[in-house]
Amino acid sequence: MNSLLPRLPQNLSFRRRIRAPKQAPASRLARPMLVAAGGLRFTECLLLGVLLLAYLLSLSMPLFGIPFHRTFLNHAALVLLGPVLALHLAGLLLNRQMQPAQPVLGVCWPLILLAGWAPVGSAVAKWEFDRIDSYISFGTYLMLLPFYAAAVPQRAERLQAWAVALLFIWVLSSTAALIGESVRFNIAATLHEIEYLVAAGFFAMYYAVRNKGLKVLALVMMVAASVINQKLTGYIILAMALLHILTAAGWRRLLPSWRGLYGSGAVVFTVVVSTALALLYFEFREFLPSGNPEVRLAQYDAALRQFYQSPIWGSGFIDGSGEVYRGAFQALYIPTHSDVLDILKHGGLIGLALFAYGYWKIFLLVHRAVKATLHQPLLNAYFVSVRFFQVTALVTFSLNPLLLKGPFLIVIWCNLGLAVGMALTALRAAEAARQP
Repeated sequence: MNSLLPRLPQNLSFRRRIRAPKQAPASRLARPMLVAAGGLRFTECLLLGVLLLAYLLSLSMPLFGIPFHRTFLNHAALVLLGPVLALHLAGLLLNRQMQPAQPVLGVCWPLILLAGWAPVGSAVAKWEFDRIDSYISFGTYLMLLPFYAAAVPQRAERLQAWAVALLFIWVLSSTAALIGESVRFNIAATLHEIEYLVAAGFFAMYYAVRNKGLKVLALVMMVAASVINQKLTGYIILAMALLHILTAAGWRRLLPSWRGLYGSGAVVFTVVVSTALALLYFEFREFLPSGNPEVRLAQYDAALRQFYQSPIWGSGFIDGSGEVYRGAFQALYIPTHSDVLDILKHGGLIGLALFAYGYWKIFLLVHRAVKATLHQPLLNAYFVSVRFFQVTALVTFSLNPLLLKGPFLIVIWCNLGLAVGMALTALRAAEAARQP
């Protein structure tokens, strides 16, 4: 019988074919949803969906005019984020597309150190000293920063899809907030904490679109969002956006030999305009939002006095994140209206130095990516927008307690972490293109 087998036709052979090895589930999920288009993978869509949910929860008070906010939803996005991020990173690891650890840690290490310090002291504050508010959430969400950076594949051809998705999320969220602000106009339910999110979305739209009519529409929507919201933070961010657009427009039209002189003139112009706006504020402040200086100044004074008691390492995060404010007939325990001062009083000069240095390193990296993608309009629009987002977020949480709230923490650190990953990939591609 065995002697007859070689004589049989090939299609009648009894030999068993060896099947190709099956791919792991995470690897299959990390395939492109549209193979021909080279679009986002399924796990990438899940991750960006969680980011969109965090945006909508952050903007929930004016979201389409519906008072949607519920306290138990504050950490809903984080509950979903854990398994989604783990699944996506597993897919990248199996496909050998994850960012190298060394450059990611080289950018994020100061913030990682701060993220490891804050939860330890805050756990003591919460469960040993029964403090109402602590910085556990801040440290937990900040610890995810390098994982966000690792979530971006290290393939340059994939950056376009990521940029399109992130720009879409920003514009969609800003439009939803603007509609909500319009519906609830003159109702004291909108938040000054959201204006950097709304302005950044329309700012991104201005740089992403090529049509001049859409650019004008983006500017109109940005101005409308600030005017309708009627918050000082919104006016400050609007002025920053318009100054950036005005000065950058001149910069891009000049020859390189003139840019040094123009840059000096732009700095002087910005200082003059900022001074004029400050003088106009003091002249017409009775017609503008007050900003609650009686509350803010009392909170700032209490935070600074605590910092003076231990200026090197602060309280070590073993104290509560709020201050007691005494009004006319009652005493209220409310958060310090400045996350920067909170970091200073809890972490002292060491904590503030780690935070400032880590934030600055991300800014420098994104700024380098802006210069490296000048001939890639969509990617350049993304990096210009995320750089603006980073600066306006800093302005906002320097005046408000954003870094104590789950959805805001995901929006801030996820955007900055993804920007780190995208910037590293873009800079690697630019360096490879320069080599002969």
